[in-house]
Amino acid sequence: MDKPKNNPPQKGRFHESARRKFLALGMETTRKSYYPQLKAQLENARRDKRRLQLLIDSLPAQISYIDAEERFILVNRSFEAAFKLDRAEIIGSRMKKILGNKIYSQTRSHIEQALSGRSGRFEYSLSRGGSAEKHYAIHYVPEKEESGQITSFYVMTIDVTEKKEAEKEKSRMEAVLHQAQKMEAIGTLSGGIAHDFNNILSGMFGYSQLIDLHAENPEKVRANNQKIMEGARRAADLVRQILTFSRKTEYSRQPLYLSAILKEALKLLRSTIPVTIEIKTDIQSRAMILADATQIHQVIMNLCTNAYHAMGDKGGTLSIGLKKTVPKDFTRAAQGVKETSQYLCLEVKDTGPGIPPDIKDRIFDPYFTTKEQNKGTGLGLAIVNGIVEKHEGFIEFDTHPETGTQFRLYFPIHQARAGSGRERPATPAAAPPKAAGNIMVVDDEPPITSTLSAILSRQGYRVTPFEDGESALASFAGDPAGYDLVITDMTMPGMTGDRLARRLLEIRPDVPIILCTGYHEKFTEAAAREAGIARYLQKPVIGPELSAVIQELLNGA
Repeated sequence: MDKPKNNPPQKGRFHESARRKFLALGMETTRKSYYPQLKAQLENARRDKRRLQLLIDSLPAQISYIDAEERFILVNRSFEAAFKLDRAEIIGSRMKKILGNKIYSQTRSHIEQALSGRSGRFEYSLSRGGSAEKHYAIHYVPEKEESGQITSFYVMTIDVTEKKEAEKEKSRMEAVLHQAQKMEAIGTLSGGIAHDFNNILSGMFGYSQLIDLHAENPEKVRANNQKIMEGARRAADLVRQILTFSRKTEYSRQPLYLSAILKEALKLLRSTIPVTIEIKTDIQSRAMILADATQIHQVIMNLCTNAYHAMGDKGGTLSIGLKKTVPKDFTRAAQGVKETSQYLCLEVKDTGPGIPPDIKDRIFDPYFTTKEQNKGTGLGLAIVNGIVEKHEGFIEFDTHPETGTQFRLYFPIHQARAGSGRERPATPAAAPPKAAGNIMVVDDEPPITSTLSAILSRQGYRVTPFEDGESALASFAGDPAGYDLVITDMTMPGMTGDRLARRLLEIRPDVPIILCTGYHEKFTEAAAREAGIARYLQKPVIGPELSAVIQELLNGA
């Protein structure tokens, strides 16, 4: 009889069953103990996201959150409104699609910077569909993992159009105030200017009468005529200084010698300041500064007229100095001053009664003035302070009842290569050689056409004069090759000089043209060059100078 088989226990089945019961028990335990916690965390995350969205939606700036593939993850309502899109259309889309090619191309380099881990700021302007130009300031910040990998970046776009427009309006108002103050100064100086002009004219009339009296003596005629020429030059210089000071100009800084501007201003001041006031000068430096010549001229005139007003009829001494200095020489610390920098110090000192202590802190305030009503706007020192600050300088002043007031203006010295700048040594004009060629002269003033024709004819030129632009244009159109050079006035009735020049250049682009002007506010030397005009000369044009320009243009043709 066979023995019964010994069947081993089914260990595998037992263990599998136990394992399943254990896992079920564990999952139940996990579900009961951790699921509520996970659920709470997820709810908190959703609540935090809603709070974040609510927060950024309340901001006026455009906010966006973008991943490393340039896809939008999150945006706010301002962003939606700016691009006229719903949030659902933006999230998940690439930047190029939403921004458009124009904006994307303008911002691409900054996107690359953000994706490389650098934060930054930039501005750009945009005009959509003929609407007014909008200006934006863009801030971007990358987001990094602990490993340093860039996963996304944030962008904040702020509309700064109103700020830009306010800055433009501020600049416009500053220009208006500058011009108003300059006109006030011209009014103050007008008596002295008229006095100086009358003195010049009296001398010229006198020498003209002496020529009549000594008509038989060529040497005396020549000497008296030379005196008339000197008077004419003085009058021309005075007009040039007045125009330089009073005309409206765009702010333009360039290397210039402050000593040259100071000397020009002093010429104008000497004819204005009463003889009871002595002017002392001490110019120790010819260093250059980076400045706008007209504004620096205005600063000097303002300070000096204030000084002699302070001294009044009693008289006194006006001292003006110019010297180099370094920060260690300053009497007080100045904000932004570099210890290694050199400065040019302009000093203006008077011997008046000084500034009362109770108003010392207000003298640079706009419209503050101690002058009587209708005697000044109170813009002088406020404008001086604004100009100096714009030129990266600063002002110090001392005042005492016994010794008067001293202003010290500091300007950073500009290191420029030799030979540049505004001031250059004068060189005597050489007598022009005999020459040949046909020159067209156009001016509505017969004395000018007749004298120019006589002078140029004597030098060997053939001169054809015209008193208006229309007849000159008709003659030139009939024989363009018949003229070697054209000299024209700017301001003429009918066709002006610039219009005539453009028409002549349309007919013959290589004809050299010299445009002469007494004063024109809009058509500048730069505009003349752009129009193709060879030379732009300020009247009065002296014979030797004009002859030199003609020789240069004809020899180079």
